[in-house]
Amino acid sequence: MTKSGQNLPDSPKRLVVIAAFDGVTLSDIAGISDVLDIAATYQMAPTLPKYQIVVVSMAGGLIKTSCGISILTEAVENYASIGIDTLIVPGGGPPTHPPVPSDLVEWLKIEGPLARRLCAVCTGAFLVAEAGLANHKRLTTHWHATTLLQQKYPAVQIEHEPIFVRDGALWSTAGFSAGVDMALALLEDDVGYTTAMDVARLLVVFLKRPADQSQQSRPLSSQCAVNADFGKLHAWMMDNLAADLSVEMLAEHAGMTPRTFARRYVECLGRTPAKTVELFRIEAAKQRLSDAHISLKQIARECGFGNEQQLRRAYVRQFGFPPKERNPNTVQP
Repeated sequence: MTKSGQNLPDSPKRLVVIAAFDGVTLSDIAGISDVLDIAATYQMAPTLPKYQIVVVSMAGGLIKTSCGISILTEAVENYASIGIDTLIVPGGGPPTHPPVPSDLVEWLKIEGPLARRLCAVCTGAFLVAEAGLANHKRLTTHWHATTLLQQKYPAVQIEHEPIFVRDGALWSTAGFSAGVDMALALLEDDVGYTTAMDVARLLVVFLKRPADQSQQSRPLSSQCAVNADFGKLHAWMMDNLAADLSVEMLAEHAGMTPRTFARRYVECLGRTPAKTVELFRIEAAKQRLSDAHISLKQIARECGFGNEQQLRRAYVRQFGFPPKERNPNTVQP
């Protein structure tokens, strides 16, 4: 691929450049690439852009990803100042010691401000911050690396919780599966919600998560924090939020008497089963609230609250404000 006229601004294709390096995380590249490529390949909407996706590195040629798979890249010099639409910076290495190649950082200092969108994936946030492209902006990364990112770059406003953040032209995500969430959001930004949902279904994505979804969900955290029996119970609860989740029913599902179940549960998790049920239902409701096509009444019914008033009261207890009202800590501009 060369610097031909095919990439000029009036081209029907939008150039998506992914800046890679030795030790890069393969999923940080593949997740976003697949979402945009599948959307364009299957032409989910007449107005969908034809994305031209290229992976570049400083010298081009083969680079080895962190999992040992080598991928073929093109030299960054072939894509200098030619109208990059979306510049994606993936991460690599352990979150506590992410690689920050100095030569790639210098290239980002030049090309980053010229792209219509700049997207940091996982610890790619360190490269973007090192290049000075996130000063006084909101940025997120993998939850295990947010503290280090804050320490190294105090001029950056670090968001510790959300799976992805948008601050103007700067996007960032927690990485791995969250990269797919951000890619769907990029697609929605280009062609709208309906097309993004069509692509999500095609990708067999369980749920198109909103930006402010926590990186560490309560159901997953609860499964990690307990024994296998309670972990299985929690998975069943998430699949049956609208069912009867009384102590008696949960105890029967766990194969215990209600009294024994309640006692062991509190000993193991430090909270009552009823509190866990409310937390799971609240988290499910919060996810569904991002869909403007679903009424509050329907969300309350699907998540097991029975009616809107019970959902509102539980939501206020958890977050301090009612559903559908602006969240003062929103990560969207």
